[in-house]
Amino acid sequence: MRIRHADFDYGNTRLRARKGDLLNNAAYEHLLGEDADGMLRALADTPYAPPGEAAGRAGGIRRLHLVIRSRLAGSLEEMRSFYSGRARELVDVMLSRFDIHNVIAVLRARAHPETSVNDALAALVPVGWLVEPVVREVLRPRELAGVVDLLARRMPDREQAGALRAAFGEYERTGDLAALERSILADHAARLSGRLESAGRDGATLVRFGQREIDEHNLVVALRLRDAIASGAQGTVPAADAALAGGSIPPAALAMIVPAPTPAAVVATVGRLAGGIWQAALEQWTATGDLHGLQRTFERAAIADATALFTTGDPLTIDIPLAFTTAVQVEARNLRLLGEAAVRGIPPEVVRAELVRPGGRA
Repeated sequence: MRIRHADFDYGNTRLRARKGDLLNNAAYEHLLGEDADGMLRALADTPYAPPGEAAGRAGGIRRLHLVIRSRLAGSLEEMRSFYSGRARELVDVMLSRFDIHNVIAVLRARAHPETSVNDALAALVPVGWLVEPVVREVLRPRELAGVVDLLARRMPDREQAGALRAAFGEYERTGDLAALERSILADHAARLSGRLESAGRDGATLVRFGQREIDEHNLVVALRLRDAIASGAQGTVPAADAALAGGSIPPAALAMIVPAPTPAAVVATVGRLAGGIWQAALEQWTATGDLHGLQRTFERAAIADATALFTTGDPLTIDIPLAFTTAVQVEARNLRLLGEAAVRGIPPEVVRAELVRPGGRA
């Protein structure tokens, strides 16, 4: 029996054409040092210019954020519209990670009532079902239980809504927000794994990147627990309990690094489990002990590898949508960084080091 594969041909052709609209290194250098209004004027000659709006109109940091959100939402929704059938289903699976990101961001915001609606909105990715006007309704001041009830009623997936309600029931007993987030992420990872497994070759790239993200998350969890135990912290959660399923390395195996007596022993244990894929990043960690730096290294490497799929990936698969989605998301983050740095007076050389550059890891 002949297997029918997803047809990405038309959509991927459109996305490769859109790649030319992405900001390059020269554009970022031009924006460095500009205030929010100067950035808006400079972006007026790019796809960030709102249709029919005067190029020189000023509006400050809040309007800059609105323009960035609008562009990101438009790019991702337009990308989705390029596909149909099985290809559209896989694109939706890929974008579903933003639904979960948004649910968790809303829960965090409402668990900390001092968070403003604007700050909460800034943490969301404007794609999927949790967007305007639904998100503003959800973000109205109310008890967290009311937020969860409204989210569950709005979720398009009834099983996922049930999992959210069950996880929140446990949260009401323990008050552990981190555990609530882990339950939501674990349910999504299991659901995603099942859908991608049935996709076969068409979903292979998403499986590979998804497993990598989970493995790196679980590694950092184990290292963080190791640090906590070394510092004498009480009530730490076992690494296997805090880990996510669905990676290529069993969480229990990565948990073996928790009792490792030295950083060198950690590196040796990880090397036996994962080969040399994390060697350079872990050697840097052994020198600094900086877990934030390790996460940053993982994140930037994953971004570089995903965006490289524009040229190294299969041009007739989900590789191109993954590359495009990563690129536009990074572009939005870079612009928000530039705007906030201008408001806070952060020196350009500091900002320059934090930018994620097109075609590179820094």
